[in-house]
Amino acid sequence: MNQFFQDVLTLGYKSNSQDNPLHEHQVEELLIKHNINYVAQPNGIQNSPDFRVTLENGKTIDIECKSSKQTYPTYNGGLPKKGVVYIFSSAKYDDTTVYFAEDVVSERKRELYNQLVNDLNSVLKTYQLDAGWNEDPRGFDFYMRAMYTQSGAGKKDYFTHSERKRCESNVLNHRW
Repeated sequence: MNQFFQDVLTLGYKSNSQDNPLHEHQVEELLIKHNINYVAQPNGIQNSPDFRVTLENGKTIDIECKSSKQTYPTYNGGLPKKGVVYIFSSAKYDDTTVYFAEDVVSERKRELYNQLVNDLNSVLKTYQLDAGWNEDPRGFDFYMRAMYTQSGAGKKDYFTHSERKRCESNVLNHRW
């Protein structure tokens, strides 16, 4: 796996649209090159991970491919998933980096997000219990949707970030 991830770090940018996932194809070519046993899209096209690798010792590694014209990936309504290795390709740098989800979102931040979502859903339920909520003849309702973003100078550029090398080393030096 170490050599596979070293080769991944040599990849340039490729887009990863749903209709034409070029970045995923690059990664898949390397999985084939290194004779790595994998299943593509084990949970369906719209769900993580993009690849589930099964090692000789029976362990599995989930890999998610991200690409962006920006210096950071978009996660939309889902945080990077614990235990998943992310392979991120940026058009701005024509470069690729790798990291574990745990290296970009701390456990404490995950706890805070979970509590925030629970608190917001409690507020929503309070409103939905109001008699006037369901008197709407058109059936309008409201639902909460989490949206995770990144901001801050020096914090969201995955290629110039002070922890880039540590994150890559954690993947490269992991005992698979």
